[in-house]
Amino acid sequence: MALLVILTFLSAFLLFQIELIIAKLFLPNYGGSFLVWGACIVFFQAVLLAGYIFAHTFLQRLGAWRYLRLHLWLLLAPLLFFPLRDVHLSFARPALPLVFDIFARLTVTIGPVFFTLSTMSLVTQSWLAASFLKGRLNPYRLYAVSNLGSFMALLTYPFFFELFLTDTQQLQIWRILYLVLAFVSILAFRVVKIDHSRLQQKTAVEAQPVALDKILRWLGLGAAGVVMFLSVTNMVTYEVAPVPLLWVLPLGIYLMAFVLNFKQNPWCPSWLIRWIGPIIGLQTMLYFLAQRHWLPVVLMIILLSLLLWCTCMYIQHQLVLAKPTAERMTFFYVMISLGGFLGGMLTTWIIPVISDTLTEYLVGLFLLAFLLPPRQKPVFWPSALWFSTATLAFFVWPYFVRGYHLWSFALLVAAVCFSFAGMARDNRWMAVFFAGIIMTTPFLESLWQDVHFIVKKRNYYGIYEVYDSKHNLRVLLHGTTLHGLEFVAKDKRCIPLGYYSPISPIGSLLIDDVFRARRVGVVGLGTGTLSMYAKPSCPIDYYELDGDVKTIASRDFWYLAEAPGKVKIILGDARLSLQKAADRTYDLLVIDAFSVDAIPTHLINKDVLVEYRRKLTGRGAVVFHITNRYLNLEPVLARIADVSGAYVAYKDVGDQGYNMRSIWCILTWDDNRFLKLITREGWQPLEIDPKHEVRAWSDHYSTILPVINMNEMAVSLKSFKPFTL
Repeated sequence: MALLVILTFLSAFLLFQIELIIAKLFLPNYGGSFLVWGACIVFFQAVLLAGYIFAHTFLQRLGAWRYLRLHLWLLLAPLLFFPLRDVHLSFARPALPLVFDIFARLTVTIGPVFFTLSTMSLVTQSWLAASFLKGRLNPYRLYAVSNLGSFMALLTYPFFFELFLTDTQQLQIWRILYLVLAFVSILAFRVVKIDHSRLQQKTAVEAQPVALDKILRWLGLGAAGVVMFLSVTNMVTYEVAPVPLLWVLPLGIYLMAFVLNFKQNPWCPSWLIRWIGPIIGLQTMLYFLAQRHWLPVVLMIILLSLLLWCTCMYIQHQLVLAKPTAERMTFFYVMISLGGFLGGMLTTWIIPVISDTLTEYLVGLFLLAFLLPPRQKPVFWPSALWFSTATLAFFVWPYFVRGYHLWSFALLVAAVCFSFAGMARDNRWMAVFFAGIIMTTPFLESLWQDVHFIVKKRNYYGIYEVYDSKHNLRVLLHGTTLHGLEFVAKDKRCIPLGYYSPISPIGSLLIDDVFRARRVGVVGLGTGTLSMYAKPSCPIDYYELDGDVKTIASRDFWYLAEAPGKVKIILGDARLSLQKAADRTYDLLVIDAFSVDAIPTHLINKDVLVEYRRKLTGRGAVVFHITNRYLNLEPVLARIADVSGAYVAYKDVGDQGYNMRSIWCILTWDDNRFLKLITREGWQPLEIDPKHEVRAWSDHYSTILPVINMNEMAVSLKSFKPFTL
């Protein structure tokens, strides 16, 4: 039994560890998009489904004993590819849409070994069920072990593997563990014997087909869990950063729910089952509250995680109640996996294309509502009237409350819990309710945000919103981050605003022309505000990954059209595009490619700095925009400058009129101009702080754990007064 437990745990650990390693390696190639992880998850689910189908089919046809022989050869087959061969990745522009390109690259890199590992859980459980061991009566316990192994892979990755090891070292350790897995498999094959007499018995259960309604329930529950954890992942990583530290939180909750419900003595709180209606209601409320941004991001993440845990526990509990006998176990897993794959495709492939909002969260709640067990007693119309009135109060509430208020908030919570507790009595009623919400989400979100959008567009890189504010300003938001603003009035359109005003660090640097710039390169277009600093003698080249940003900046803003000098926009990943530019082209390179507060680490590390320097003239400099609510990037740049032999300084200018507080860092190898920055321009030298010393980021190493801005997050929590009257 111990050998099967080790095999199950180790295979699951390796399976999820390689997911995180490869997804992080892929992230730079797609501009740090928050949907890279979701696209990778869909691939992993697809291969997991293929592995389950393969194992289920051949276990049924060959039996456990003969299949185990085949499985040993299957374990050795990937050694012809990865892990013995290296994973070669390049910053090549995707030839296909993001999700399809990720699928193609993953297939030719880790596809074979991932397929092999995906079969292990079914193999060990079937092996146990066909053995002489005492645990054969409940092989589902190994499913809990498998999910525990997956959970431990998630937990250890950001706090150990990513923190202390390069990706090369991570892959090397992974290779060694895979060889250990193969050795333990051979050992178990010789030690754990099969009960052939039991295999020859054909039970009546095997001959009976599974009822269609049960199959559909397995599919639905499998899809609902995946949609919920992926939608929470999208919300969290879109707001903060698409990094493994935040990837693992929702997925870890999802897996731990499996562990608790499928262990030998399943556990799920009875109150959770009883109050699932109000829990769904609070999740709906939280989705719309996110539009107002009243709650600190840390509190939002905590609430989203707690409610996700409740939801996943309920879903896995329902799966435990619906699980079949051991004879149908493999088919049960195939259906769960198929449901998860379909849910992942819906969340990552379909909804981002057809919806301009993060509607997948509501879609997950719709699936959950639809799958609630039907109640025997129908809801009568007087009760329905009360529930509908309470629900209506939830949506009209923003008309009457323009700010956070304790008592109105408490009444809202009470109304939501009351109405959803009533609707949970009839799953059909709640499903229809969510269908209506999903169809009217754009209207409801504009109601809650109290804004008329000129443009609202979602693509694989985020959600863009353009609107005119009450101060006669046109605003571009990317998620919750302001990416640019401009006066609507014609006589003021040429005034650069926000992070790029004349008194901002970058604005004053371009005006004073310390570096005598004859050409400027800018990574990240935004609204094109820096175009106002172009001159006939100093053109500006923009490097922009997302074609939709170019469309918005050209069509809905006027900076590009009003630029006093020549402006050129080069589409594609900046790193690849810059490689095509001639060396010693730019006097200044401005790196401002941070979508929301996410950090594309491939654009801010010591390896890419070498490439930047080749494109600079002898007197040139690289300027990084590092304004960020959640991450403190000064130590990162100080360390990068130190290992690269560069001088580094920073400048922080606060809010003044239409200038928004912004922090910029500059790296240069010209000591004379660096001295001018310090003595005349107000820049401050940036030195390595021994208390916050970090390891230099590179193409093979980066982690946000040491640079999380805990002070800023603490301030946001302290400033939130939940009991203010």
